Amino acid sequence: MPKLTYDKVLLVDEMPLIAAGLQEILRPIYPSVQVEYAVSIFTVLSSAAYQDKSFDLVVLGSGEDHSPGSFLLAAAEIKQRFPECQIMIYTDRYEPVLIDKLGHGIIGACVHKHEATGELHRACARLIAGESYLSPMLDLLYTVYRLNR
Repeated sequence: MPKLTYDKVLLVDEMPLIAAGLQEILRPIYPSVQVEYAVSIFTVLSSAAYQDKSFDLVVLGSGEDHSPGSFLLAAAEIKQRFPECQIMIYTDRYEPVLIDKLGHGIIGACVHKHEATGELHRACARLIAGESYLSPMLDLLYTVYRLNR
């Protein structure tokens, strides 16, 4: 039977304030949620502290320092380390390459950081239901991109 809640979430982002905010956003719908924070993907993959842990959801924060290719590779490595987790990209940039990979086994959801917090709730609900999710802002940008190709 599929899991109907998130108990353990890992947020990987260069800004610790995002982790605290994410926990407050998720707590009303997942009261037992515990959000752990890591400053980088390298930390998660190389630190012994994460060796025996498991997570229901890993949220990868994407900023200006990440190229789409390196971010996809990192997402694949996270999925290999935590095979049972779902991966959400929480980004402040629009990258069609990431959206192209949505729902193909590694990335389950993409949400733009400038959208309302309700988009995180919707993304989590869709992931729990076994569906992929693309937030409205990214969906619009991607539709325009596809039409102009």
